Amino acid sequence: MASLKTELFGIQFPNPFLISSCPATSSGDKVMRAFKAGWGGVVLKTFGLDPTPNVSPRIYAMKVGRTRIGMFDIELYSARPIEWWESQIRLIRDSYPNRPLIASISGRNSAFSWQEVVRRVEPLGINAFEMNLSCPSFDKERGSKLGQDPASLQQAVRWVRTATDLPVIVKLTPNVTDIVMLAQAALEAGANGFTCANSLTGIAGIDLETFEPLPAVGGMSIAGGYGGPGLKPVSLAHTASVAKALHVPMMGVGGISRWQDAVEYMAVGAGLVQVCTAVLLNGYELIRPLTRGLSQYLERRGFQKPADLVGRALPRLGTFSDLDLSIRMLPRVDPALCNGCAICFRACSTGGFEAIRMEDKLAVVDAAVCDGCGLCASLCPEGAMRMVEKN
Repeated sequence: MASLKTELFGIQFPNPFLISSCPATSSGDKVMRAFKAGWGGVVLKTFGLDPTPNVSPRIYAMKVGRTRIGMFDIELYSARPIEWWESQIRLIRDSYPNRPLIASISGRNSAFSWQEVVRRVEPLGINAFEMNLSCPSFDKERGSKLGQDPASLQQAVRWVRTATDLPVIVKLTPNVTDIVMLAQAALEAGANGFTCANSLTGIAGIDLETFEPLPAVGGMSIAGGYGGPGLKPVSLAHTASVAKALHVPMMGVGGISRWQDAVEYMAVGAGLVQVCTAVLLNGYELIRPLTRGLSQYLERRGFQKPADLVGRALPRLGTFSDLDLSIRMLPRVDPALCNGCAICFRACSTGGFEAIRMEDKLAVVDAAVCDGCGLCASLCPEGAMRMVEKN
């Protein structure tokens, strides 16, 4: 029978699902609710020696019509002082002495600002430190700029490394051109592994009546961080790149809302996954379908534990020169499933090779014209098309 127990960084987790550093982990009460619901671990909301005042409003739910496509925020680090966080960690440990608890920490351009945080909270029962070097709303000494400069990143990691024997995990930013180079720099400075990746820098949108960027604070706004389904392809690619190049412990994060998403991250090298946006949208009870779905999947596939999934897709990720250009595919239509919606016809007429026609409300593919791009099959809402090898 499959078990969801997972070990990473020398820490035992009851399951591989963690809540990432976010508003859902911003107090002891919230963390205890998460543990009660069944989450395998928690990364605390990022804090440091200096509380960070936050603006209002600062979180914006992004939607297309009624469909939610993610969350955008210009929230910075915790506005609570470190003394408050010390009390919250004690409160958590009184009720949950053994559940994995990771402190997300920040600092400024000095060893003291990082090391003093470590010194104060490590004795309270923290299992590891996650260094937030990639908050998109910060620049200069903290946040995205720090995570994008190898020399500054190394310096900060060395400061934390010399202050603790606990695992030091670096949360990488996706807002770079070469994430492996930055990860390598962090490893050389003493990092034990990575969380990949933080939110994407962007602008949520513009109010068409006032022309204010959203969310607006007194008519002004700033570039912030996007998290949600759109981040997943970017973060999957970064996770795979780091895992394949460096063979280090990884936690995947970005756009995870279903157990299937978690399996994909594990397949590209993540031993654990962190969830943020989906928890904010669905609540702590999201853990139930996540663990149930993963457990059933492991049983069905004959895997004993989540670790059996880690890295299974990496050998299949290469460069363009690794692809066999002699393989030609084309879509095959299942008449029993095709409902005549013509989505494939319109897509092929504009983005494909005009190889589909509709006959009696049934999609018909002209194999002589089709180039096998796969657009139609990926769009079909009924699963009536599948790509097969062309004879």
